[in-house]
Amino acid sequence: MSSETEIDPYVWAEVNDFDLDLWNRYLKDFVPSQSFDAHAHLWRTADLGSPTPALAAAGPEVVTRARYDERLSLWMPDRCPTGGLFFPFPTRSLDVDAANRHLADEVKDDAGSRGLMILTPRQDPAEVERQLDEDGFVGFKVYHLFAERQDSFNASTGEFIPEWGWELANQRGLVIMLHMVLPRALAEPENQRYIREHCLRYPNAKLILAHAARGFCGKHTVEGIDTIRGLDNVYFDTSAVCEASAFEAILKVFGPGRLFFGADFCVTEMRSRCVDLGDDFLWLDEIRADFTKARSAKPTLLGIESLLALRRACENQNLDVTDLEEIFCNGARRILDIPLPRELPDVQEAYQKAKELIPGGTQLLSKRPEMFAPEQWPAYYREAHGCEVIDISGRRYIDMGPNGILSTILGASDPDVNCAVMRRVSLGSMSSLQTYDEVELAELLLEIHSWADNARFTRGGGESMAVAVRIARAHTGRDKVAICGYHGWHDWYLAANLAKADSSALDGHLLPGLDPAGVPADLAGNTLTFHYNSLEELDVVLQDHGEALGAIVMEPTRFIDPAPGFLEGIRERCDQFRIPLIFDEISVGWRLCPGGAHLKYGVNPDIAVFAKSLGNGFPIGAIIGTREVMQAAQVSFISSTFWTEGVGPAAALACVRKMMANDVPAHLDGIGSLVMEGWTRLGEKHGLPLKVGGRPEMAILGFDHPEAAALTTLMTSEMLKRGYLVGAAFNATFAHEKRHVEAYLESLDEVFAILAEAIAAESIEARIGGPVKHTGFTRLT
Repeated sequence: MSSETEIDPYVWAEVNDFDLDLWNRYLKDFVPSQSFDAHAHLWRTADLGSPTPALAAAGPEVVTRARYDERLSLWMPDRCPTGGLFFPFPTRSLDVDAANRHLADEVKDDAGSRGLMILTPRQDPAEVERQLDEDGFVGFKVYHLFAERQDSFNASTGEFIPEWGWELANQRGLVIMLHMVLPRALAEPENQRYIREHCLRYPNAKLILAHAARGFCGKHTVEGIDTIRGLDNVYFDTSAVCEASAFEAILKVFGPGRLFFGADFCVTEMRSRCVDLGDDFLWLDEIRADFTKARSAKPTLLGIESLLALRRACENQNLDVTDLEEIFCNGARRILDIPLPRELPDVQEAYQKAKELIPGGTQLLSKRPEMFAPEQWPAYYREAHGCEVIDISGRRYIDMGPNGILSTILGASDPDVNCAVMRRVSLGSMSSLQTYDEVELAELLLEIHSWADNARFTRGGGESMAVAVRIARAHTGRDKVAICGYHGWHDWYLAANLAKADSSALDGHLLPGLDPAGVPADLAGNTLTFHYNSLEELDVVLQDHGEALGAIVMEPTRFIDPAPGFLEGIRERCDQFRIPLIFDEISVGWRLCPGGAHLKYGVNPDIAVFAKSLGNGFPIGAIIGTREVMQAAQVSFISSTFWTEGVGPAAALACVRKMMANDVPAHLDGIGSLVMEGWTRLGEKHGLPLKVGGRPEMAILGFDHPEAAALTTLMTSEMLKRGYLVGAAFNATFAHEKRHVEAYLESLDEVFAILAEAIAAESIEARIGGPVKHTGFTRLT
C-alpha cells in the first residue's frame, strides 16, 4: 500500500462527508437527544507512561471534558451526550494517582457526569477510601493491564480486581466497570463463575460489563449470557462493539434498562472496527486493511460503526422510542443517581386517568391497585424479567406477591417460552389455516393425563370453564350445576348469587361481593354451591337436585389438601348420579405435580381445565376430558376466531415441555416453604397476630386483628418503599431463588417492626399514607 492511499486508523482525522452521510441516513433519528455516555476516557499524555498508546499519542496532550464534547459533536451533531461516566486511559505504566487526579478535576464541576477511578491491586485501601470521599468518585475502573503478569489477556479477573475493592463497592453502593479477558470472554466458565459469585456475594455493588460483556466476538456474549441471567446488579455498556448479536443477547435477557450507551472515546475516533471472525475477533486497524482493494467500502469512525450495530440490534428486537431512551438516556443515570433529562410517566396519575376511561380501572379484579394499596400500588409495568418488575416510572421491584396472578410459573419473560412465541409471531400468528401446535399440545396433555382422550383450546381461564360447563350440559341434557370454589366471571357461575338477596352465596368461595348484576334472573337456582371438604353439603344438593345436575365443578385443591375420602366421595357420587365431574386446575395445576393436581391425589375427573400457568403468561386455556363427555362439543356450537391464533399453543408447548424437563413443583415448594417459615419466625419475633395459611406453592399471609385489611395495606405500602411487590399472598415461581427470599425477609423484618409499633400505638390507618385496601369486588368511584 502506498503512503498516499494508506489510512492511518490512529490519526484523529477530520470528520468527512462520508461519516456525516452515515450519521444523517441511519443514526440522526435513532439516537435520542440528551444522551448519556457510560464509557469515555479523559487523560493527560504525561500520565500514560512509555510507550504511549498510538491512539492517545495521536490526540492532544491533555484530553479534557471540553475536548470530549468538541470531538463527539463533530460526528454526533446535535446529539452529543450531555453527561457521561468518565475514567482515565489505562496503560501498564500509568501514573495511577495522577491520572485519577486529572479525572477528578475534570468532572468535579459537571453535575451531569460522574467519574470512576482506576483501581489496581497495588493501591492502598485506606488511600482509595480517602479519594472516594474527597474526589467524589462513584466507583472503579479495573483493567487486566494491572495484573501481575505480562500476558494479561489470560489473567483471571481476581488477578486485577482486589477483593477489598468489591467490599468497598458493596459498602458504598459503587460501580465496578470490568473489561473481562480470557480468550472467550463471557463464554468462559471461569468468568461466568466469578461474575455470578461476586454479584451474589456483594449485592450492593453495581457491576458494568464493559463492551457488551466484551462482545467483540458476538457469539461469546450470546453463548454466555444465560449463565448470569437473574443477577440484580449486573449491567452492560455498548462501547466499541460492532456486533449486533452481542447487544441482542443482552436485550433479550436483561432488557433495555440494563444496556447503557457507551461511546468509548477516544477509541471512537479510530477508522476501524472489530470483526467477529470464527471463535474470536479481529481489529481491522491491527492488519492495516487495504481499502483500495475494495470495490466501494470505506472505513468510518468506530463510534459510528458501533452505533450502526446497536441500531440493528434494537430494530431486530422491535424496540420503540421509550426503550431507546432507556439505553441512551435513563439507565446509566438511574444507577448513578443523576436526574433524568425527561420525566417518565407518573404511574399513579396514569391509573387515575385509566379509571376515567376503563370501567373498573383494570381488566382483572385481582390486578386492581385497590386490592393492594390504593394510590400507592404501581398499576403499570414496562419490563418484567424473572421475578423483577420495572414500572412505567422506572422503579424496580422484586415480585414477592402475585407473580402474574399465578400465570408466570416459570418467571416472567422465560427465555424458552419467549423463543417459541417469537418464532411463531415472526412466521405468522394467524392464518386461514390452523396452527399444528394445537395438535401437538393436545397429544402432550393427553400423554400426561392418560385418563383423557380429547382436548379443546381457548385463550383464558374463565371462558375455558364456560366451555367445560357447556360440554357437560350438552352431554347430559341437564341444566343445573353444583360448584365449589371460584370459577370465573361468566353467567353460569355468578348465577349462584341470584339465589340470595344479598348476593352472598359465593362469599365463601374465594371472592366475596360478586354482584350478579346483568346475569339473567331466570338463571336463579341453576348454580348450587357446596363447600370444600363437605360431602354433607353436596349430599343435600344431590338429594334435592341430583337428577337435574349437568355437572359438579370444583378445584381438586387450592389452599388445603382434601380430607381423606373427600375427592373419592365426590367421584363416587358423580358416578352414582351419572354427573360429569369437572376439575378446575386453572390456579393449582402444574404447581403440585407435573400436570393437574388431581394426579397427585389419584382421582380422575371427566373434564379438567387448565389456563394461567399453561402458557407462562401467554393466553391459552385447555379443556381435556374423556371421549364420552368431550364428544358433546361437536353437537354444541363452541367456536371463536382467536382460539385459532398461534401464540397460545406455541407458548404452552414450550412451557409444558420445560415444566416436564425440570422439577418445578419441588422448586416452588422449597421457595414457598422458606417464605412461610420466615413469616412465622418474624411474626413471633415481633409479636404480630399472623395467620399463615395456604401451601408453599400458593401461600397466604393474613392478620388475626380487627384492622386486618389496614395492617396488610401498611405492610404493602412499606414494602413498596423497599422495592418489593407484596400482598396477602405469595405465588412462588421457578425464577425465585433463595437469595430473593433472604433479602425479602430482611426487609420484612423492618416492616413487621413498624406494624407492631402501629398496633401498639393504635395508628395503623394513619401510617398507611393512603386508603385501606379493598377485600372483595367493589365499585370504583
